[in-house]
Amino acid sequence: MTSIAPTPDAIAAGIVAFEPDVDLLLRNVSAIKDQVTTVWVYDNGSSNVEAAAEALRPISGVRLVRSGSNDGIAAAFNAVARMARDAGFKWLVTLDQDSVAPAGMVAALASKAKPGTPLIAPHIVDRNKTTVAAVQATALPPVEYFSRAASKGAITSGALLDLGVLEEVGGFDETFFIDYVDYDLNMRLMRAGYKIARANDTHLSHAVGEARQTWLFTPRRGVDGRWRIERFYAFGHSPTRCYYKARNRVLYSRKHWRSVGLRNEGIVQIPQQIALTLLFEDQKIAKLRAFARGTYEGFRAPLDNGRQARKA
Repeated sequence: MTSIAPTPDAIAAGIVAFEPDVDLLLRNVSAIKDQVTTVWVYDNGSSNVEAAAEALRPISGVRLVRSGSNDGIAAAFNAVARMARDAGFKWLVTLDQDSVAPAGMVAALASKAKPGTPLIAPHIVDRNKTTVAAVQATALPPVEYFSRAASKGAITSGALLDLGVLEEVGGFDETFFIDYVDYDLNMRLMRAGYKIARANDTHLSHAVGEARQTWLFTPRRGVDGRWRIERFYAFGHSPTRCYYKARNRVLYSRKHWRSVGLRNEGIVQIPQQIALTLLFEDQKIAKLRAFARGTYEGFRAPLDNGRQARKA
C-alpha cells in the first residue's frame, strides 16, 4: 500500500548519467539535493566520470556509483532503488542527467501521494517545444491521472516512486535497456490496479531528443485520454535510439498484448515513426535500417518472464 505524504527524510533521488555534460549534471544535483535526503548519481561507464566525480565531491549528501559499463537506464535505476531501500528510504525521485528540478518540486509531488497512487510525475516542459511560462498560463487542474500507460504517459525523469510498490511489481524491466522503460513500468502499475498522477502545480524542464518544429499537425491523446490536434516535432534521435524505439515497442506489445490490443502505442507506432522519420529527419537510410533491425530483434528477444521481480 502506498505511503501517505512522504516527508523529505523518506525520499532519496537517483540520477543516471552517461557521458554527461558535467556542468549541467552539477546543476541537476544542486537543484535536487536540498529537496531530498540523499542523491545517488549512477554513472553508466562514462569516459568523463573522473571529471564528474571531482565536481560532485564537495557536495554533501551525494553518492557517486561507478558501474564501469553501460548497464542501461533500467538496470541503473534498479540498482539505485536497492541502495535506497537498504538505506531505509521509502520513496525515490528518478531523474535523467539533463533535467533540472525547480524549487519545491519534490514537496509538490509528495503532497499528491495517497493510497493507490505510487507514482506522481511533474508536468514535463520540453524546452525544445514550449516554455514554463506557456504551460503555467494554461488552466489545468492541480492533479490529473494518466488514462494510458504509453501515449502521454509518465516518463522516468522527475517521477516520485514508492519503492515498496516498485519492488512489488518487479522493478524496472532491464530487457528494455533504454526507451519505453518508463511506459512498461506504467503499464505494470496500472495492471496491478494502481493509479499514476501528474502534479500540474509543478514542472520539470526536460528535452526529449533534439525536437524540431515541423509544418505537420497530428492527432494525439492527452493525459485525460482525449484526442487533440498538436503540432508535430521531428524527433532528432540517433540511429541507435531508433533501433531501441522499434525493438522496445515490439517487446512492450508482446509483453502487454492483452492490455494494448490495437491502441496507438507500442508496435502500432512503428510505421508512424518510420514515416515521420523519412519525412522530416536526416540519416534516413541509417535510421530506416535501425528501425528494421530493432523490429526484427524485438520479436526474437526473450521476454522478462519475472526475472526482475527477483532482481529488484
